[in-house]
Order: sequence, then C-alpha cells, then structure tokens
Amino acid sequence: MSHHVYKEEYVLVFRTNVKNKRHVKSISPLLDGHTSIIKWNIDLGDIDNVLRVEATQPECAPVIALLQQAGYACEELTD
Repeated sequence: MSHHVYKEEYVLVFRTNVKNKRHVKSISPLLDGHTSIIKWNIDLGDIDNVLRVEATQPECAPVIALLQQAGYACEELTD
C-alpha cells in the first residue's frame, strides 16, 4: 500500500487590468516565484482579463498584493 501526501488545492479567480503579453511577462516571475502558487494563467480574451490561480492556500490577499506591487489592478472575482 502506498502513502501519498495529499495537499489540498484552491482555485482563486481575479479580475485584473493585465491587458497584453508584455504585462503577463512582467508578472510571470512574481507569480512563478510565489511558494503557494502551483500554476496560473490569464485569459487576455476575457473582458475582465481573468487571472486564474491554483494554489495551496485559500487566501487571495497575497496574490492581489503581488499584482498591486507590480502596478496592476487586481480584485477577487466571486461566484
């Protein structure tokens, strides 16, 4: 019998003003370097430029702070 360490994942969704690939490139190191972010993507085709983050923590504030420090608007999208 194998024992797997199960980490819970959370999907966090945000509205941003990240509008193009240059903007995405500028925030990539911040999001890639964050320890609780597993993976992320931005839908540049969506009117809200939606940032979708898969994370090990349910808190949105650290992601919002990262984008705001980089000069972008970011707010949580709720259902």
